[in-house]
Amino acid sequence: MITQETARRIWDCYREIETAKELLEHLEKSFKEGTEPTPLDTWGRRQNYQFGIPLGENSHTLYSVKPRLALSIIRAHIADKGSELVEVNEQARIELEAGIEAPI
Repeated sequence: MITQETARRIWDCYREIETAKELLEHLEKSFKEGTEPTPLDTWGRRQNYQFGIPLGENSHTLYSVKPRLALSIIRAHIADKGSELVEVNEQARIELEAGIEAPI
């Protein structure tokens, strides 16, 4: 059996990849249709994308990330999570071969 931590990491990779692919599809579709894929803020004004690091007092946010740059960031994120998924799947294989018992 695989550990809870390994299962969590697998789930996290799949969730991140799925979410990023949905956003990527939305952006690519907008570009193909010839529209600028900028989201609307609360007041209906067009804004660029934001990327943030939510770490309490040390949080950082990039404002005004252009949509074309966002595409590159999202593609890199998908590739990174795909690589991590390969790694964690190997960890799961090792755990299964080791025969780790589930806690009851």
